[in-house]
Amino acid sequence: MVASKKQYHLMISLHTIYVVTLISQVTSAFALALLAYSDRHLHGPRALAGACGLHATAIFLMPMWRGGNHWVAEAISAAFLPLIFFLVHEGLQSLLQGRKPPSRTGRAGLSAVMLLVVVLAPWSQLWSMQIARCAGVVLMARTVWMLWRTKRGSTRTPALVTAALLGCILCTMLARIPLELRIPASPLLLLLRKLTIVADTLLAFSFLAVQQAESQRLLHDETRKDALTGLPNRRAMDERATAETHISKQTGRPLALLMMDLDGFKTLNDTWGHPFGDHVLRVVGDLLLREAKAMGHPVARLSGEEFVMLLPDHSLAAACRVAELLRAAIADLVVVQSDERVPLTVSIGVAVRQAGESTWTEMLRRADVALYRAKGGGRNRVLVCEEASDHAHLGLRDAHIQMPSLHTLRYKE
Repeated sequence: MVASKKQYHLMISLHTIYVVTLISQVTSAFALALLAYSDRHLHGPRALAGACGLHATAIFLMPMWRGGNHWVAEAISAAFLPLIFFLVHEGLQSLLQGRKPPSRTGRAGLSAVMLLVVVLAPWSQLWSMQIARCAGVVLMARTVWMLWRTKRGSTRTPALVTAALLGCILCTMLARIPLELRIPASPLLLLLRKLTIVADTLLAFSFLAVQQAESQRLLHDETRKDALTGLPNRRAMDERATAETHISKQTGRPLALLMMDLDGFKTLNDTWGHPFGDHVLRVVGDLLLREAKAMGHPVARLSGEEFVMLLPDHSLAAACRVAELLRAAIADLVVVQSDERVPLTVSIGVAVRQAGESTWTEMLRRADVALYRAKGGGRNRVLVCEEASDHAHLGLRDAHIQMPSLHTLRYKE
């Protein structure tokens, strides 16, 4: 009598958690569906909304929920199980790694498992559900491994929480398989079911957390990227350069900056049109991004045809060598319009952080001084501004103000 009463209370609490889980799955499915509807290009929320919706349907169709031995409902619930975890994997993979279409082998394997589960259900509902659970365990293990390897800043914490919840579900499902085969009325089995349902409930909300974190990361990246060239913009460079300037000031390590401006870009726009000018900016941007990645230096588009590259741990001589290499690389670019090659050249101003400078804009201002003189001195060259001056810009225009020392660097190829 006492045992029956305890079991009764366990069942009541279990059914209560079922209701809570059902509500949470429906709520999460609705929220994720709205996110997917707001942006049709988002595949991740759509897949996760489908997983939550199917899970809610499976809970509703469970025989113990319906109060009878309906093998059809059991078969549908069992068939939904591998599909749910397949959609979970696809949705999280799309959010964290970009959309990757599932392989034909994966789809074929999923279809085969679902068909086997449905066909087996009329003869053995227990084995039908165990096969579905085994397939779900395999899919969950794959998803946990993917989430564990996530290294994307703000997304990593919700991804790890989701991985922990999936790992909890995986362990409880593995423990439930032998218990359901041997001791189906075990109190431990009821406890494991309760833990599984609690983890399922939390998992639904963790999907929303991953989606929110990834949306914030994408927004952060988009606001720091130049739409035309794909390079970081002034805001991104300002953050990176401020941090590098602080490190240079604290450690005494050298820090250099290159300011680049395409020569005759206005004439090029007037002659060939703005669409061609945009194409030239993309070509130059691709070259600078490729070289920056190879050298490990940050680069950005400031505005118009102006670009800037930051060179941590570079002396003046080392920065000048990098500048000359970039100047030569841009001069070698082949850009054709109307079967005619359009020559491209760039002028580059070089500056290094001086002792006592606490902001990178001082270095940028002096690089701009060198760039201005390079433009006026024949273009397609590298000039250096060595001395700091609060009136550097005025010095080029006002003869009464002493100009910083500038010199042209020419290297043999």
